[in-house]
Amino acid sequence: MNSPVAIMQTSKCTTCSGEIPPDVPFRQCPRCLLGLGLSREITEFDSDASSTAFSEGKTESDFEILERLGRGGMGFVYRAWQRSLNRMVALKMIRMGELASPAALGRFRREAELAAKLNHPNIVSIYQIGECEANPYLVMRLVEGASLAERMHDFVLPAKRSESACAQMRISRFMAVVARAVHHAHERGVLHRDLKPSNILLDQDEIPHLTDFGIAKLLEQDTHLTQTSELLGTPSYMAPEQAAGKAISRGADIYSLGAILYELLSGRPPFEGQKPMEILRRVMEEEPLHPSVLNPVVDRDLATICLKCLDKDPVRRYGSAWELAEDLERWQRHEPISARDVGALLRLRRWSVRNPVISTLLLTLTFGMAVTLGLLGKANGEKSRKSMALDILRTESARQLQEIWSSANAFVDIKSETLSAMAGMEVSHLTRGEHRFTIALVSQGNPLDRVLRAASMLNRLESAMSAFAEQPTRLDLRLFKSGLGTIEDLVNGEIDFVRMSPRDFLRARDRDPQIQPLITILPAPDNDSAVIFTSQNTGIKNLADLRGKSFLLSGAESTLSFWTKVSLVDSGIGSRDLSKYRYIDRTNDLSPEGKSMPAILIGNPFSPMTPVQAVAAGLYDAAVVREKRFREVAVEQRLVALHRFQEVGDLLAARGNLPPEAARIFQRAMLSLQNWPSDQTFFDAPSRIRASTESDVRETLNKLGAEASFEP
Repeated sequence: MNSPVAIMQTSKCTTCSGEIPPDVPFRQCPRCLLGLGLSREITEFDSDASSTAFSEGKTESDFEILERLGRGGMGFVYRAWQRSLNRMVALKMIRMGELASPAALGRFRREAELAAKLNHPNIVSIYQIGECEANPYLVMRLVEGASLAERMHDFVLPAKRSESACAQMRISRFMAVVARAVHHAHERGVLHRDLKPSNILLDQDEIPHLTDFGIAKLLEQDTHLTQTSELLGTPSYMAPEQAAGKAISRGADIYSLGAILYELLSGRPPFEGQKPMEILRRVMEEEPLHPSVLNPVVDRDLATICLKCLDKDPVRRYGSAWELAEDLERWQRHEPISARDVGALLRLRRWSVRNPVISTLLLTLTFGMAVTLGLLGKANGEKSRKSMALDILRTESARQLQEIWSSANAFVDIKSETLSAMAGMEVSHLTRGEHRFTIALVSQGNPLDRVLRAASMLNRLESAMSAFAEQPTRLDLRLFKSGLGTIEDLVNGEIDFVRMSPRDFLRARDRDPQIQPLITILPAPDNDSAVIFTSQNTGIKNLADLRGKSFLLSGAESTLSFWTKVSLVDSGIGSRDLSKYRYIDRTNDLSPEGKSMPAILIGNPFSPMTPVQAVAAGLYDAAVVREKRFREVAVEQRLVALHRFQEVGDLLAARGNLPPEAARIFQRAMLSLQNWPSDQTFFDAPSRIRASTESDVRETLNKLGAEASFEP
């Protein structure tokens, strides 16, 4: 093709300066090419040759070469200005020297073909392919920033476990983004085969971008350029099957993702050595150390995810990079992960393969011990069977909860009988004529933890309702991922009782005036008071000083954000007065006009430390946090309180067409249990309750206009 870059004006050999015949497609004369074929060393003219073609300051045709940025797996990369499109680009040209062979050139051209198929925001896209006097080059999107290899020190986990939580959340979010980009490539038939920190670029917002498909392989093809015995990749991040020269699949890239995650968590790759062959041997033969051995603050579940990626058997790794990303995001939400720690049996099996003689002797001894234990266990048969059945039911229920929670469903339904089993209580038999109701709660973080905390209270509530009604009563649970669906289901009569904020109650009653408040959960001073705060070095003294500053709100649908916006509006501050703002459970910033903008990664939205860390790190000028957390960290983090406010308590409401007698029994039963010790697990914090009145929602009703005016 015709080149837009007319850079080379000479036909002399870059090695010996001899004349090059017109029919020679390389920039070395035949004599030097023969020397290259006989040599296996990359000599200094490797670098010089490429820099002759692309040198700083050249202004030829469509491109102005500004500087050399570095070198990738196949060539040198330059910063260049493309005049025709008025944009900055990255220009990559193949290295000369021993790599200037038909196979290397073939791989280079194929890199462009592969990357051109990949249209993903986290994969560096290729704009144009060209040749300059038989020297191929690529015009790519320029990512301003550094590679993960250069930024690895920024991800070092703090020594204190309490401080490392945010750093591990940052790592998890980062790797989930990379995994989804890899999945995009896999779905289009492309393996990367050389995933490593230097091939992940971080832009100025710390968003990762995957690059360098120089040794990528099409899944549906097997060309002579990448034979299975051809060892391509970087030893420390290479899968065992790839190191052994065997055929590879998506599992090889998943292994590499695990190796990168391992290094981010522990500070070093899974395997190290003085020489590449030593590293390859360890990759194929040894098991990696548990990350917590190298760094004790590493979370156990996150380490389990990492080690599942690094399994020697590709079948036991994640089935796709998408599954890896999903598990990382489950961990971020404090939900049960799908990966399981390698148990003693699997470790014993692997050890037995390496030590067959000793394992045979131990097997004989173990068999005799098992027979003895079996006879002893038979004596407690009935009791053990019942306990085992409950354990199995509890485990299976937890597994099903995790599977449903990972789906697109907005909620999960859990029967009363399952709740009893999960709480470790014996399940009572079904009774003819029993009443059955559904109560809805919203999960805040880990759904299994929320269910277990509510199960015993609901069981107790069932008993109280049965006693007052003089008829067996059961309470099923509908657990929502967020509060968005509770209003719809309450209005439609799909749930009987629900815990909701006064604001959501007013929204529901606008649609069904018969919806009734039954119980008011009174605010607890430590858990329902909040502080709008800033850092000492911002110079902000009061809420009015927030004009032109950035703000981190709580969840988009939370009552904490509602009352924060009310407080800001009362002080004359609306969204248009801020430079930007963000809801902590959203991944984007909002401009003063409410337009979405890219945002950097922050910690777990359910963690009370996330807003503190965001302000302390200078990511946002101000934020809101609970009073209790603020008092714990204000001095250490050098925080300043700007304003304090008290939230109103949540309500337990009933659907509009619920029989009045059922509503009265529920209210009476709840009030009878308010001093029961486990009510604090049901309400997330020690709380007092009372029968609701209209005055409980009047204050919220009066502030709806103020909230609406924050974002006009």
